[in-house]
Amino acid sequence: MKLTLKQARLLSGLTQKEVACKMNVHVQTYMKWEKNPENMSIKAARQFSQIVGCDFEKIFFDKESNLIRHNTA
Repeated sequence: MKLTLKQARLLSGLTQKEVACKMNVHVQTYMKWEKNPENMSIKAARQFSQIVGCDFEKIFFDKESNLIRHNTA
């Protein structure tokens, strides 16, 4: 099962602000990534997956996948 950024973050028990702090980005930047994950760099995406403790391959990092996931859930 693939997860959206928001789902992975929530499963890890972290807030948007906590993830942003751990990634050393402004909370607004992180919030934009949750809405448009295709804008994340590969480096940031890998860092995110480590922070939330979820395999990189199990997280959707493109908008179309997120939209498909939401529509079929």
